[in-house]
Amino acid sequence: MANAADLERQVASALQRAGYSNSGATLVVGASGGPDSSALLYALDRLKEAHGLSLHVAHLNHNFRGQEAEDDAAFVAQIAGELGLPVTVVKEDPHEYQRERGISSFEQGAREMRYAFLARVAKAAGARAVTVGHTSDDLAETVLLHVLRGAGLHGLRGMAEVSKWPWPAGSDGLQLFRPLLDVTKARTGDYCREIDRPYRTDSGNYMWRFTRNRVRQDLMPRLAQDYNPQVRNALVRLSRTAADQLDFVERELDRVWPGLAETTPADSSQPVNEVCFARPELAAIHPALQRLALRRGYILVTGDATRLRESHLVAMEELAQGGRGGRRLELPGGVVLRQDYSNLTLTRQQEADCPYPEFDGEYQIKLPATPGAAIAVSAGPWSLRMQLGMAGVEPAWATGVWDEWTARLDRRALGDGATVRTWCPGDRIQPLGMTGQKKLQDLFTDLRVPRPWRGKVPLLETEKGIAWVVGHRIADWAKVDADAGRPVLWLRFRLDPAD
Repeated sequence: MANAADLERQVASALQRAGYSNSGATLVVGASGGPDSSALLYALDRLKEAHGLSLHVAHLNHNFRGQEAEDDAAFVAQIAGELGLPVTVVKEDPHEYQRERGISSFEQGAREMRYAFLARVAKAAGARAVTVGHTSDDLAETVLLHVLRGAGLHGLRGMAEVSKWPWPAGSDGLQLFRPLLDVTKARTGDYCREIDRPYRTDSGNYMWRFTRNRVRQDLMPRLAQDYNPQVRNALVRLSRTAADQLDFVERELDRVWPGLAETTPADSSQPVNEVCFARPELAAIHPALQRLALRRGYILVTGDATRLRESHLVAMEELAQGGRGGRRLELPGGVVLRQDYSNLTLTRQQEADCPYPEFDGEYQIKLPATPGAAIAVSAGPWSLRMQLGMAGVEPAWATGVWDEWTARLDRRALGDGATVRTWCPGDRIQPLGMTGQKKLQDLFTDLRVPRPWRGKVPLLETEKGIAWVVGHRIADWAKVDADAGRPVLWLRFRLDPAD
């Protein structure tokens, strides 16, 4: 049992370094059922009385491996029962989470969903921290992934033994605790076998659709075989070095921050509304501190840097160094970096001239089937005026007011009814003049529609698809052909109440 005792000593030392030992703390243990999290759970259970800890087990069924995922959930619940520990087991759909939030990466969406679940369990259990079974192998793989993506010091730092909660923001001081960062994956399996306790093998760890799995199963072994047998240890050392250097530059930033930035308070749900940098003072500090300051400003506005990439930081730095004012950069999370001649402002505030009101829900409307007088219907804050006519005859109410809020569409292409709603991630349209479809997200980007406006733009959708992105573009299939005898539906959106 020498190896088992050694792993438990390492976990005990980590508990003491983190300040959890003999503190009466409750720890949520994130358990997948695999060897790493199982070893962590077993070790903490064997140490809990000596260190005055309470444990609460949490398992999220990601619902994409069928019966195997169900068996994992049942296994964790059974083990927690055998240990006499409270347990929370929940099933959620990462694909739905990804679609609802417009996240392109399945891995990122699943990660956010998992941490949001663990934060909820921790809050309900009154826990001080969530502990997870990340090992030194996970740390090395994370650093290598960040190197491949062109990360800065924050990416090279990888994982810390104790860190602020990564997602979502505002988790009331909750900490993430990783006591196995000095332990290899091989040792966690050995530990479970040595104390004669079971664990499960996750087939998801061998799915090559996930980048991390390809790094783990292919790239790391190649590097160890062909370049450096100690590549894992080298990447871990790189992580430690980056952490030390980052600690130094963070302290330097603390020193200059008071004269560099001002913050505007927000309501209780958001740390600040905006961070305003004085451009001369920002330009006077070292470029490394400039980038770190911009990153800190983004975190103050959003609460975390989960979706901020190195490419975003480079673009922010370029904007900060630009000579002329009046420019802006849209960043993840609905944040805008706005430049004028003396200041640089990071903000979530929407532009005052946004032409779209708040608009929620879906509104079913019946399209006119016979020519006649104009009719008006309401769709939330919008009034939609419609009239059926012919292509060559413009209605009197449209004369002189033809603008982006007015359209004429092929009546026969539309069908009998339509829905007025706002954008959902994944929406597509066949824009006028194109043969293929295009994501609305890409269309908005091409048309330079500010990100905060996009969720308010009304869409006219029929059974055939989105016919009109109001104020911007109609669908090619809904256009009016040259045939003057073809029925045409004239439409106009306005904010006046319906007549």
